[in-house]
Amino acid sequence: MSTSSASTSKSAAERVELWDRALWAVRSHLRGSGLREVSTAVRAPEVALEPFIEPIAAPPGFLATSPELAMKRLLCRGSGSVFQVSHVFRQAEIGRLHAEEFHLLEWYRVGVAVEVIQADVEAVSGAVFEAVGRSPPCRWERRGFLDLVEELARVSLRGDEDGQELLALSAARGLDLGSIPATGDPEVRSLVAWSAFVSEWSDRYLDPHLIGRGGVHVVDFPPALAALSEIVGGRAARFESYLDGIELANGYRELRDPAIQRRRFEVVAGLRAAYGLRVLPIPEDFLADLVALGLPACAGVALGLDRLLMLASSAGSLDEISLTPSSAVRREGALR
Repeated sequence: MSTSSASTSKSAAERVELWDRALWAVRSHLRGSGLREVSTAVRAPEVALEPFIEPIAAPPGFLATSPELAMKRLLCRGSGSVFQVSHVFRQAEIGRLHAEEFHLLEWYRVGVAVEVIQADVEAVSGAVFEAVGRSPPCRWERRGFLDLVEELARVSLRGDEDGQELLALSAARGLDLGSIPATGDPEVRSLVAWSAFVSEWSDRYLDPHLIGRGGVHVVDFPPALAALSEIVGGRAARFESYLDGIELANGYRELRDPAIQRRRFEVVAGLRAAYGLRVLPIPEDFLADLVALGLPACAGVALGLDRLLMLASSAGSLDEISLTPSSAVRREGALR
């Protein structure tokens, strides 16, 4: 089933109704499946370092780009399985599918496999569709990252290629990765190259391929793209969920080793330095909890709730379901 269709402008009352139904559906499903709701601070002393996500400064910390670190610190303290609907902030993310402030639905289950979280994504998506009066996606499938690369771009990869090898293979297949900054750290070079590869390959091949295909979980990422996930059997225990070609969720079997986690943050910091991006502090409080308390075996996911509601309501952009009045409406009102 394709979720794309023409949409009309919704009134404020209609938008409130949509959000009320969606929030009720999300909370009912997750509470009914054994999770407890939490609410962590919007201003955070530290954020998880990510290659191209820019936090908004709110001295002495930042507006949260995600509730991930705060929720994991609760898990370290024995919270058990939890979820949260959080306002998050990311600088300069503006467009049809992006906003500097949006709702991130994030949840963690203790002692489960990552496939359980994928099933959660399917169930939550279906619950929101049904809550707003739409039939839920009729199918979901799992596709391996490297299998998709070979199928769509005719590039056969092992998944452990270093930066130089990946650049050469990409060039041979006509994938232009643009200007790749030089760096002396081989792990940073690998992350730089793989990040550039994913961006180019997704724009050219993956996103068009997924349009109209219902729900797809892309699984088994290369180790260089493990982010905050564990590596199992030479593959990152990470998945990205797409609905009608739009990225909806990003989930992990969560990394628990503090030394490996610190090194992952250092590698991301190296990538950011190579691109001349702002220096961000290593999240020492989070790492200290991993050392002193330990993170229980768990899996989790972050899901863009605005995007899900946009798809469920057949809207064409996030603006069409936003509860924030547009600047044009505010200006008109000010002139009256």
